[in-house]
Amino acid sequence: MKKQIRFILISVGILLSIVGGGIYTYNKITKPNLGPKTTQLYQHGFQLLEEQIGTYIKEHYAGIEKIEFSPIYVTGDDGYSMLNAEVVPIVYDSHGNKAIFGGSYKNFQHPAYGIIGSLRLDFDYDLKESIELKTDSGEFVSVVFGKPLPRQALRTFIDSIDENFQTLIEEGKLKGVEKSDLGSPSAEVIYNLELKKGVLLSDTE
Repeated sequence: MKKQIRFILISVGILLSIVGGGIYTYNKITKPNLGPKTTQLYQHGFQLLEEQIGTYIKEHYAGIEKIEFSPIYVTGDDGYSMLNAEVVPIVYDSHGNKAIFGGSYKNFQHPAYGIIGSLRLDFDYDLKESIELKTDSGEFVSVVFGKPLPRQALRTFIDSIDENFQTLIEEGKLKGVEKSDLGSPSAEVIYNLELKKGVLLSDTE
């Protein structure tokens, strides 16, 4: 009886080791190598960026049912290359069509949005979060997680978003969508704060 119990305990221990090792390996491959404080900074910053982009789309395009975002794709977290993190919006029209921004069209690469060009993330001298968003003027304005975006951070134009919409409409991926001051006031905006290791374009092409 004791031998059976011992065998069971050893088997359970081995199984837990295998499962634990598998989880560790999976996280090592798929999760960015960021500390908890930096992870929180990125999630806070990208939620504000997604709010900025989502608000622009919602206020300037009619025919939109829902606005989502891709995971936050992170590269360069291994210390061997420049750190980058970026997302793209995902839009659903009132006909149920889904369109993912980014990717290439007729040899033109539509951009993603992140810490190169759209968002600045850092810690100040008190180790408090410092988050800045790009404005219409091309300058950056300070924003605070948990507070409404300041007026300067509310975009009145984002050329790259407009160009991407034009492509998606021309390709027939969106129907009944047009740029309009009426916007889509009832459109739902869903943030995605999942940090994922890898290149975003592999999911959007």
